[in-house]
Amino acid sequence: MTLLLHAVLVAAQPILAGYFLSGEVDAMAWHGPIGSSLFLIAFIQLVAAILYWRPGRGRLWPALVTIGLIVAELTQVVFGYQQNFAVHVPLGTAIVITVLWMTVWSFRSTARREVKK
Repeated sequence: MTLLLHAVLVAAQPILAGYFLSGEVDAMAWHGPIGSSLFLIAFIQLVAAILYWRPGRGRLWPALVTIGLIVAELTQVVFGYQQNFAVHVPLGTAIVITVLWMTVWSFRSTARREVKK
């Protein structure tokens, strides 16, 4: 559930940015606060990923990728407020792709299989 919420909010970000760039300045009233809170959702996602791994006998990589997302999203906030779009836009694209990919994977049957030792 956390991953799905994360995906919805991450997917909203480029849409809101697009509205802002097309002249809807009020879109920043949503884009900024959502972006500033995404890493908090990623922290909750990290707890879920760790529980999925141990004791859930799942894979470790979702926790590792989530740690990378936390770092990326914190970095994204910094570059966004600095208006450094040369970093902000491609990093945002990578974040969106990663979170959506993880979300799709989480609904697949392979995500529910235990890791064999």
